[in-house]
Amino acid sequence: MTTGQFSKDQTHRVVICAYHGLSMLEYGAAVEIFVSHGRTNSPWYQSQVIGTDGPVLQLGDGSALHLSADLNQLQQADTIVLPGWRNIDEKPPQPLLEALQQAAARGARLVSFCSGAVILAYAGLLDGKTATTHWKYAKAFRRLFPKVQLDTDPLYVQAGQIFTSAGSAACIDLALALIEADFGAEQANRSARRLVVPFSRQGGQRQFIELPVSTASKTLSAVLDAVLADLTQAWDIDQLARQAGMSRRSFDRHFQQSVGQSAKQWLQQARIEQAKLLLSRGERVESVTGLCGFASSSAFRLQFAQWTGVSPSQYRQQQLQHVSLFSA
Repeated sequence: MTTGQFSKDQTHRVVICAYHGLSMLEYGAAVEIFVSHGRTNSPWYQSQVIGTDGPVLQLGDGSALHLSADLNQLQQADTIVLPGWRNIDEKPPQPLLEALQQAAARGARLVSFCSGAVILAYAGLLDGKTATTHWKYAKAFRRLFPKVQLDTDPLYVQAGQIFTSAGSAACIDLALALIEADFGAEQANRSARRLVVPFSRQGGQRQFIELPVSTASKTLSAVLDAVLADLTQAWDIDQLARQAGMSRRSFDRHFQQSVGQSAKQWLQQARIEQAKLLLSRGERVESVTGLCGFASSSAFRLQFAQWTGVSPSQYRQQQLQHVSLFSA
């Protein structure tokens, strides 16, 4: 993206879409950033919100939004923002999909927050392109949209004029990147300070992925519990298979079916999850290495960076900064 391309004499129209059951966190972030920040910043966007399911939108908490419902506004927008969609298995209304297709054809910038990428995918606008969404939707997303090159590592992805972001908070990272591209780093920093967030976060959403939930049998669950109770041990997969009373081949197959990943991957991620917990409490890298069963500090640093996208020291610093922010 080029930076600071819009001046006071230019108008950049942003249209934020709203629909029944939309994610209020991402909708609120879009309105706060693209609309409210314009009251104190200049130049800024000319922004509006439209209801794509009609003028009265029902929200999950029983409340309602009353908005303009003119889809024609999408054809005059320079940027269209799509907050999280209500149900990944539900195809959005055809008029909305067609309006987005027309907007893309004329070169409008399309921006999705979290599961809002589903709308772009149903419109066929992500076919053959790299995109992201919240990691928890990855399996279903790949099933529904096999033509999309889904990458759940980054906080946001650009594919030409289409931008997709990961989990909810990543919408702020993407919005700040767009502000920098449109108005320059100084303006983006001003917005970041107002939101009390870093201008640019290190790493991707891998650092937030949780250990998979197991549907294992009692026998296998007992093995998993034993491992989690003492991650200081240098656990071996053959050892775990013997403890479960299975052959290595049967153990590998049963583990993959029950947990959704190999025993080796699960064990590595279990050590990483424990390391994240200890680092967030302020433990030093050298201490965490032994407490989580890594062979050496160098091996720990390498594996931690591969799994999370940031170094252990960076992760520790980020977590401690969050603690100090809320305890101040």
